[in-house]
Amino acid sequence: MKSETLVLRGARVLREGSFLDADVQIRDGRISAVGEGLEGDVLRVCGDLVPGFLDEHIHGIAGHDTMRGAHDVLEMSRALARHGVTTFLPTTMNAGPEETNAALRGVKAAMQAGAPGADIAGAHMEGPFLGAAYPGAQKAGANLAPMLQNYSRLTEGAQDVVRLLTLAPENPGARDLIAALAARGVAVSAGHTDAKYEQIREAMESGLTQMTHLYNCMSPLHHRAPGAVGAALTLEGLSSQVIADGIHLHPAAVKLAVRACSRVLLITDAMEAADMPDGDYDLGGQKVFVRGGAARLAAGNLAGSTLTLERGVRNAMRFAGISLEQAAAMASANVADALGLADRGRIRPGLRADLCLLDAAGEVRMTLVAGKIVYER
Repeated sequence: MKSETLVLRGARVLREGSFLDADVQIRDGRISAVGEGLEGDVLRVCGDLVPGFLDEHIHGIAGHDTMRGAHDVLEMSRALARHGVTTFLPTTMNAGPEETNAALRGVKAAMQAGAPGADIAGAHMEGPFLGAAYPGAQKAGANLAPMLQNYSRLTEGAQDVVRLLTLAPENPGARDLIAALAARGVAVSAGHTDAKYEQIREAMESGLTQMTHLYNCMSPLHHRAPGAVGAALTLEGLSSQVIADGIHLHPAAVKLAVRACSRVLLITDAMEAADMPDGDYDLGGQKVFVRGGAARLAAGNLAGSTLTLERGVRNAMRFAGISLEQAAAMASANVADALGLADRGRIRPGLRADLCLLDAAGEVRMTLVAGKIVYER
């Protein structure tokens, strides 16, 4: 009878912040042991074995988009596995109530169907409770007042799907909504916001825990008005999303975030042009022009990214001068902790066997989700 235990042997394993030569034993989709000479069906591998990456902010990839429904979300799952991503939150755009609700129902349907690649851990609602001052590529005309009644209408039939919500905490009613969602276990992030430093601090008292795409679409740092950026860099307990693509952020800005923020979360904020050639694409019903890997609206606004997360990890290492151990944690353990996903994000017995094997150049060789190989090259 074939053993139901898989043993990965031959890789350097990232365990509790450092690499060691060890076997990883997998049983029933979870890591059952990490050590030497473990028993089971041995699969010999070569490279660096790190926790699978989690992307909590991604609109699309490989020609697919969250707003188009379950089929596209499932294809996003498949594509993301090629980049070492084992968990993701399909992310919505600012849109009308019916369109937003349909997208969330699509995410729910995809979750129920079963992901072919990266696990779908819920949805990230980016809007429609955003601020008018920093729309970015979001449709400011779709903004709604941050009221629980509006949230309930938008999420009808899919309330259990939302795991992360981005809003502007300075808007009237936002703090009450933050508190209500935090009580339900939904993480709340400040983004597309003109909030003052003090308003971010007050929102944290209500349950705000994250900052969406740090530096972008938020009140900047000034020495007499630190703004949302100053809050992210100085307030303990805030997790800050960072797009390390060299387009959204200067390398020095990434280095500053790594040095100053309580917790950095590497994200892509990718749209459908990720994994695709330069050309013309769509984001939230708006035409996007991708040239040299930079995605922009006709007016010049950045419109998401074409970044993939394994490239983000390599860029973070280069921009901030940090190790693979540190950068990998920013794309795995840090994100799992920020989302309250205690069953993943680390190579530890008892946790899900969500793993990524990297070669010496930092390219993905293999991705496992719950112990199943979903990508291999």
